[in-house]
Amino acid sequence: MVKESYRAQWERSRAYLETGDLGLALQELRDGLTLAPDDVVLWEEVFNLSLLGGLTQNALAAAVRLRELAPENTDFIGLHAMAALLAGKLAEAVPLFEEVLRRDPGSVEVRRQLARALDVAGQRGRVRALLEEAVALAPTETGAANDLAVHYLEHVPQEGPELATRVLRPVLEAHPTDAPTHFNLALALRLSDPAQARYHVQKVLKGDDKDLRAQAQQLLTMIPT
Repeated sequence: MVKESYRAQWERSRAYLETGDLGLALQELRDGLTLAPDDVVLWEEVFNLSLLGGLTQNALAAAVRLRELAPENTDFIGLHAMAALLAGKLAEAVPLFEEVLRRDPGSVEVRRQLARALDVAGQRGRVRALLEEAVALAPTETGAANDLAVHYLEHVPQEGPELATRVLRPVLEAHPTDAPTHFNLALALRLSDPAQARYHVQKVLKGDDKDLRAQAQQLLTMIPT
């Protein structure tokens, strides 16, 4: 809840955000923090706007402050972990994600983030297990399944394409227009079923994601005729 002590700063921040002036929006929040330096609502908004603007160090500082204000809050530990990962502080991010997972063992998203951090750190021993757990918890969710499919294709020799196909088909049944799933399925089928691979590429080419369309166009040239 926005407090009266800084309501004017909050409202001006929101107004600047609507016009796309992120810098002034953040400045209004900082002005609000001079009036309420321990207010978690303001610090969370600073965190969110900092991430929006790609200001990872600002986001990390805000997350650390939130942890100081509420050290047992699992959500704030997760924000700290995310900011540390985005800031390239892997040694800091990994144990934080581990702590969040201990507190929330049923979370699909935390498993994805921890797997991502371990992968970036080159510690791939647990990546496959974490992603397989995530898919088992949410077998038709697009994010975890595509992460696992990419892992199979990149790191599991020979049987990777078959494993990726097996994971992606239920996702596509649940989300028949999801472009990343079509793209990764095309990658998985490129050699074993070129006709189906081209079919999935065409689905991506009809989508709205410009970058993914460019990748699909390149993939099309790699599919045997």
